[in-house]
Amino acid sequence: MSYKSRMHPKVSNAEIEVFKALSAQGLTGGMVTQQPIILKSTIPDFCWLNKRKIVYLDGVQVHRKDKAQQRDAEIDELLEMQGWEVLRIPYDPPLTEKALKEIMAAIKRFLNVDDE
Repeated sequence: MSYKSRMHPKVSNAEIEVFKALSAQGLTGGMVTQQPIILKSTIPDFCWLNKRKIVYLDGVQVHRKDKAQQRDAEIDELLEMQGWEVLRIPYDPPLTEKALKEIMAAIKRFLNVDDE
């Protein structure tokens, strides 16, 4: 089993919906998705290389566990030491329209993007 298959088995429906919403609002310029960053084997859900900003969508069913939270904190610290800004957004699947709007608002604030 490769490290990649252990790290991120598949893209979640929430990630797909957020990507669609980011695209619709023109926020995907300079962004990459599912790009491995080798330090503690992490694959951010959304990454703006030019802004050094990373967003993780953390499904509560996985990320509420103590071990996962500790690993997330270690990854965030390592990324921040390398000059990245990290935003973790917890969500409870399935993603509702209201939750998607809240996630998009949080990402826009994080990216310093104004609503038109």
